[in-house]
Amino acid sequence: MCGFVGFLALSEESAPTSEWITSMIDVLAHRGPDDHGVLVDGRTALGFRRLSILDLSPAGHQPMTSRDGTLSLVFNGEIYNYLELRAELTALGHHFVSTGDTEVLLAAYAQWGRRCLERLVGMFAFCIVDRRTSTLFVARDRLGIKPLYVVRHSRGVLFASELKAIRRSGLWTGKLNTARFAQFLAYGRPEGVPDDAETYLDGVQQILPGHSCTLGFDGTRVDECYWAPRRAEARESGDIVARFLTTFDDAMKLHMRSDLPVGVMLSGGMDSVSIACTMAQLAGSRGAGKPLHAFCYLSEDFDESLQLGETIALTDATMHRVSAMEAATFWSRLREAIWYHDEPIHSPSVLMGFELYRLAAANGVRVVLSGQGADETIGGYEYLFDHLLVTEALRGRLPTLLAQAESVAAVRGRSRNYMLLRCARLARAHLLAHIPAYRRFTASRRLAEGRGLPFLTPEFRALAAPAIEAPAGQTLGIALERAVRQSPLPHYLRVEDRNSMAHGVESRVPFLDHRLVEQAMALPTRWKMFDGWNKRVLREAMRGRIPASVRLRRQKFGFPTSAKRWFAGPLAEGMREIVRDGAAMRSGWFDQPAVARELERHIRGETDATNLLFNVAQLDAWFDWHAASWERPTAGELPAAQSFTRSNA
Repeated sequence: MCGFVGFLALSEESAPTSEWITSMIDVLAHRGPDDHGVLVDGRTALGFRRLSILDLSPAGHQPMTSRDGTLSLVFNGEIYNYLELRAELTALGHHFVSTGDTEVLLAAYAQWGRRCLERLVGMFAFCIVDRRTSTLFVARDRLGIKPLYVVRHSRGVLFASELKAIRRSGLWTGKLNTARFAQFLAYGRPEGVPDDAETYLDGVQQILPGHSCTLGFDGTRVDECYWAPRRAEARESGDIVARFLTTFDDAMKLHMRSDLPVGVMLSGGMDSVSIACTMAQLAGSRGAGKPLHAFCYLSEDFDESLQLGETIALTDATMHRVSAMEAATFWSRLREAIWYHDEPIHSPSVLMGFELYRLAAANGVRVVLSGQGADETIGGYEYLFDHLLVTEALRGRLPTLLAQAESVAAVRGRSRNYMLLRCARLARAHLLAHIPAYRRFTASRRLAEGRGLPFLTPEFRALAAPAIEAPAGQTLGIALERAVRQSPLPHYLRVEDRNSMAHGVESRVPFLDHRLVEQAMALPTRWKMFDGWNKRVLREAMRGRIPASVRLRRQKFGFPTSAKRWFAGPLAEGMREIVRDGAAMRSGWFDQPAVARELERHIRGETDATNLLFNVAQLDAWFDWHAASWERPTAGELPAAQSFTRSNA
């Protein structure tokens, strides 16, 4: 798990220098505190910061060049099936001097070229200088777990693991993508923003998940999509639960490969508990092997002590806890986290994850497994029950539809007729979704209903042009595909990457092993959601492995914070100061009187404006860093822990 930059100059006059590359990887030092390297070769250059997870010896140093000197590589991520690939490549005549996955990836590209992507099981972004074909080849993993950004300039093309490295390069124009900011603020959270190649910096794009790019030294460029999630539902055959469990266990075995101890981000939810209990089972008999470290967030707002206690007892894990933070600490952590994230984040709960990874690093655990991805692939969100009903309605099986509506109504505390009415509205939308004009209409309507729209200036609000969502439709399969490709998974993965790498910790997400994703998305509907139960296949697969208090719990909790209470109490004066004359207000994006009125209503308890106030606060911090050219903060530059006010920021 690391950070890198790769550059191809378009002329000899624009050839890079090692000092320039070093300046960019220095700002990525948090991603790779263990080692660094720079390789400049004519018009190409590679820079690397290393977090050592596999092969801790100098043999894993990057940039790595092949024995014959024709290929050079920088690589961020993990190739989990590297042992199997190594054996296959050895049989084909390749020789290895290291024990990690980097040399295996280099040999795989040497053997199969870009087709090597089809063989990789893992999370990755990498850049290869191929002197055989005079090309620069870059690729990003299938789900976009690892980041990769690109900026094209008259001097050349630059790739980087984070936006701050591109800022440092001087190749970015300095202009913001104001339309992207307008969309985010109008909808009220990043999930309303389409997942495309655009970023919040004008002219800077991301390489999309499942895509590669080949750049010729002559300036030619070929982009390719080598993988995309498919929603085709397979026919029910064989023992579905057994097959799912076999794939899950194999994914877990691969994700546990590490030369360092592996921990787990643990809540009382089924996803992380399934991971923790499987880790304990795969590690051997109870009490044997390396101790399992579990990192948990405890909040007074909800009680998961039963689920966590039973899981810890079952796994013999050592629990490390983060309790609710104080208001002043919340503010200092927000401003610190914004520097690492580069782009807006979706809610105050992100800071809880930020603290959990800080805790992991403090306890010497540098590899942590997370339950991210199961909700989007198997069907974990409550709103997806609406799409289940649409699926049943379109199949024309009235008795099944009525039975499912009854079950969902019972879970939600609604009437069956209410659920059927919601189903009818969504079914109509599904049937009209093939008409582009209707999709534009619904996109405009969603924008008009955006929570943040009333608090933006008319000029800025006009920039938030709605995008036609893709894929269009309202069945459960389409909704899950949308969750994976557009919202919310891409944003959550960015948050997971930045939170973990801020503290030099590698986050692994076994539910997003592409083999498990393909199998999960092809499951018959009733094995995803049925009779008021979500993620049914996982519940059945974990029978007898995880505590019943977890497996049979319907409620889903995130990481709630006390931000609502803080903004109305200890942070109120600080927010008033920001709303009066903060950097966010000086941007001209916000309707200052409207925000001020909403703040006072929030303080009086007349409304819940937590989301709006959090966005104002994080944009205020974002603009402060932007004005400071995004230079790496030191402890002295962070705000004092005793105060929320900007004068101490």
